[in-house]
Amino acid sequence: MHLTAQEQQQINELVAEVEAASGAQFIVAVIGKADAYPEIPWKAFALGTVSAALLVACVEFGLVSWPGLRAAVFGLIPVLAAGMVFALVTVFVPAVGRALLDRVRARAEVEQYARAVFLERGMFQTRHRVGVLVLISLFEREAVILADTGVRQHVTEGQIEAIVAQMAPLIRKGLVFGASRTALTTLAALLRGKLGRVAVADELSDTLVQERGS
Repeated sequence: MHLTAQEQQQINELVAEVEAASGAQFIVAVIGKADAYPEIPWKAFALGTVSAALLVACVEFGLVSWPGLRAAVFGLIPVLAAGMVFALVTVFVPAVGRALLDRVRARAEVEQYARAVFLERGMFQTRHRVGVLVLISLFEREAVILADTGVRQHVTEGQIEAIVAQMAPLIRKGLVFGASRTALTTLAALLRGKLGRVAVADELSDTLVQERGS
């Protein structure tokens, strides 16, 4: 859905490699959108209606001359139509919708989605609590890394934030595989030799998780 078959296979193979090298258990998830964000079309609708209303006001006060427009602007039809067009654009053009996105809320929604995936996939059930989720949300262009307690003993929050920061420019360019590889290889390097064991059994599926999201 989000990556080519070759990229999916490469990520699956890379997950298996870093698990063998680090002893942690990884899942990579790529989702389309963490939330429906119903407020975005409404923001666009408001922006469109306000812009159209300003145009109407300018025409009425003679500030703008547009032949044939004066008769058409009487009533609400042009104003409402502009709002509807703006709202529809945010639905079908992700870049426009993203421009109206509250970044703080977006980050919170992606983190919440990641926690749900972590729980649904039973990543807390590994024998030594070494599950690590790397989740990328395409619409928000955000990444979240969640690590269980066995991994957090050896990797600081600052190190995780640094990895996410390295992934950010790749995600903005649409390089999902590159961002995933950056996260997996960096985490594996940080964990190498620290867990005191190499996993003898694959407790979590190595298969890339792809979901449409909300």
